[in-house]
Amino acid sequence: MRYLFFSLLVISAIGLFAVPQAFADHDEITIENAIGSSTPGCEETADGCFIPSVVVLAKADTVVTWENNDTAAHTATSGSPSDGPSGVFDSSLIMAGGSYSVTFDEAGTYDYFCMVHTWMSGTVIVGDGG
Repeated sequence: MRYLFFSLLVISAIGLFAVPQAFADHDEITIENAIGSSTPGCEETADGCFIPSVVVLAKADTVVTWENNDTAAHTATSGSPSDGPSGVFDSSLIMAGGSYSVTFDEAGTYDYFCMVHTWMSGTVIVGDGG
């Protein structure tokens, strides 16, 4: 019985570390621009143009940072390519090697895109997404 308990404890601990960053219950998360995302095609891959492209945050007051590891400048702009910017946040140009951070204070679903490369889009869901 003791071995069963310790086995379950170890498996649970491993599970905690194996959870992908796309589901965050901590106070910070990082989204990276996919390398080569300045050329169309990344939107058709499993990872998308922003990695991860959908982030689910367990609570408000979480900082999301976009890191530009690509060679081209990008933006992280709330809204969508079809409707345009929503005005919730806008990074302006994030140069190669740069970053931009936003603190999400309220539950909700926040779509975003790159204004320079409109095929790049993602979603941040905070709390229940309401």
